[in-house]
Amino acid sequence: MPQDLTRRRLLGGLSAAGVATLAGCTGSTPFVGRRIEDSKEFDPDGAETIAIVESTGDVSVAGDDRDTVAMDVVKQASSVRTDLEALELTRERVDDVLEFRSEYRSETGWFESEPAMNLDVAVPEELAVDRLRTSTGRITARNVRGDLAAESSTGTVRIESVDGTVAAETSTGSIEIRDVAAVGSAFASTGSIDAEIPAIDGDTDVRTSTGGVDAALSPDLDAELEVSTSTGSIDVGDLELDDAHRDGDFLRATLGDGGPRLRVETSTGSIALSTL
Repeated sequence: MPQDLTRRRLLGGLSAAGVATLAGCTGSTPFVGRRIEDSKEFDPDGAETIAIVESTGDVSVAGDDRDTVAMDVVKQASSVRTDLEALELTRERVDDVLEFRSEYRSETGWFESEPAMNLDVAVPEELAVDRLRTSTGRITARNVRGDLAAESSTGTVRIESVDGTVAAETSTGSIEIRDVAAVGSAFASTGSIDAEIPAIDGDTDVRTSTGGVDAALSPDLDAELEVSTSTGSIDVGDLELDDAHRDGDFLRATLGDGGPRLRVETSTGSIALSTL
C-alpha cells in the first residue's frame, strides 16, 4: 500500500474520531457537571407562614389545594468534583413562620463555584408566603396569600395573583407584577419593570437604573405621582391627572384625591404609564 494513502486514511480516522467526540460533548451531554434531583414533603404543623430566607438557585412557589408543603429540589454544580451532598436544605420554625434555607457546608476548590439549589414549591392555599430570597436565580410566585417580599441578586422576579402587598427587588434582571392587592416597592438595578399597580402601601418607589418602566395604575388610586427619567421619554397615556406640572424629563401630578407619594423612575430608559 502506498505510504501517502496510508497516511491519508490515518488522518481521516483521527478526524472522524474527533468529530464523534465533539458530538458526544455537545449533543449527548448538554449538562457537564453534577446534578441530583429529590422530592420532599413537609407538614406545616400549625405554621401560618412560609419563607425561603436564603437560596442559591431558582425559586418557584405556587399555592395549591393541598395540606402539605411539597418541594422538588434540584442540586447542581458545574464541576464533577463538587460535593453536592454538602449542599443541604434546612428548615426552622420561628414563631408562626416555617423558614427554609440552603446551606453549603464545604469548601469550593480552584475554578469551582458554589453549587446551586433550585426549588419548585407547592404550598397549601391557606398558608401565607412571607419572603422569597435567592442569591443567584429567578423567583416566580403565583396564587399565594400574604404580604410578599421577593429578592434576587441576579435573576428575573415574576409575581402573579397575590392577595397582599408585594415588594420586589433584583440587581440584574427584570421585574413583572400582575394581579396583586397592592405594590409596596419595585427596584431593579439593570432590568425593566412591568407592573400593575391597583393600590400602594404608603410612599412607594418603582425604580430601575437601566431599563424601561411600564406601569398600569388603577383609576381609583389616590396618590401624589412623580415620574422622572434621565435618558428616555415619558408617556402618561390616558391617565387622569390633576395639577400636572412637567419640566423636561420630570412630571409631577395628583392622582384622585392625592395621598402617599408614588415615584416612578429610571436613569436610562423610557416610562409608559396607563390606566389599569
